[in-house]
Amino acid sequence: MNGSNHPPPRVDPGTLLQLDGDDWSFGRSLTPGVHVDVVLVRLRTDLAHLSDEWMWVLGHRPQCEYTHVEQHPPCLELRVRITALRRYGPTR
Repeated sequence: MNGSNHPPPRVDPGTLLQLDGDDWSFGRSLTPGVHVDVVLVRLRTDLAHLSDEWMWVLGHRPQCEYTHVEQHPPCLELRVRITALRRYGPTR
């Protein structure tokens, strides 16, 4: 759980996250402020205690051809607003 009384959202793996530029703040190999589509692999709930506003997300680009390969690491890692993630799933 993060530092507040609000539990992190629960979003199912495989969910397509369609994130506007202000929905995320940092992403490896991403241009800040642009729209990003991410097929969710998992939420970094192990880091949820670090922020009440943000959560790290691991995922693939929708056009990734290797999502079916179990050992393929996620293409994307980005920090997403928890309010944006709540659009895709309930809280725990």
